[in-house]
Amino acid sequence: MALTFSAAQFEAIGRASYLRRMLDLIRGQYTNQAEGLGDTALREAIWEQTQLAGQYGLDDEQSAATFVLTAWLLGKGFDRRIPALAQILDSDQLCATDKAQALRDFALALFSILGRPADVPQGVEP
Repeated sequence: MALTFSAAQFEAIGRASYLRRMLDLIRGQYTNQAEGLGDTALREAIWEQTQLAGQYGLDDEQSAATFVLTAWLLGKGFDRRIPALAQILDSDQLCATDKAQALRDFALALFSILGRPADVPQGVEP
């Protein structure tokens, strides 16, 4: 007897895997900052930012993860608070990969100017 999954079940499995990997990444890279958050609260925050990323067309895992990490580094609402990033994210001319690369470049440049390492991972393995 073979196991079969519905589309909704398959999506839920993928989402759970993605959330676990993002949670592990944040806890591993930003131990002190994540210390006060329980797993449930952190998962909810990751999912909220992932859904927001999708509204900007960042709907592949790599691009969504970049958005989530940028939100972690720059704070919730960075996508509206920083006009240059809002313009990039709102662009119909840029693909998800280009938008994600712009977010990475911005965070790295900003933290370089501030004299602190951003420690922004180049990507999240699927």
